[in-house]
Amino acid sequence: MNDNKKLHILTVALDVLFKYGYKRVSMNELAEAAGISRAGLYLYFKNKEEVFNATILHYGDLLIEEIVGGISSKKTPEDKILYAFEVWSINNFDQSLNSPEVKEITDSSYTFAQEALHSSYKKLEVVLISILESQTKSTSSINSLSPEKLAHLLTSASRGFKMVARDSSELREMIKDLLRIILNN
Repeated sequence: MNDNKKLHILTVALDVLFKYGYKRVSMNELAEAAGISRAGLYLYFKNKEEVFNATILHYGDLLIEEIVGGISSKKTPEDKILYAFEVWSINNFDQSLNSPEVKEITDSSYTFAQEALHSSYKKLEVVLISILESQTKSTSSINSLSPEKLAHLLTSASRGFKMVARDSSELREMIKDLLRIILNN
């Protein structure tokens, strides 16, 4: 199968899903937006749930690329981790609160794309682990927890913070506070 065509489908699907939500989009609409027939879409994906899963993975990969590309411009581990969360969840948080379609995508991902979401968060954790490992090497001991456990704690807490934060400013402050606790600042 043509990987460029599949990537094109995922890119288009991402736009369509964020615009209309998961439930309101059909395979016909996804195919039409991608400029292929419905039968052509079925050559790449067996159903809408599979398209959604692949789209969530693709979106996570795009965010990871952005994080990795921009993280070197940050000086401290706290700044690097905060930047990762800015890209991962803070920058789009207000949109998810104010757009029923984006909120539905987020909610649907826990139902229809749980494995893709888990995989994407694991990729984020790998980035955080590398930052935390560099912090551990530069100080005697930042915490009794391993970088792996700290990264998992950070991603898990951020998911919970998104459930209670009223806006992106509050979400940012919650993540900053957690970073201060973890990094002993």
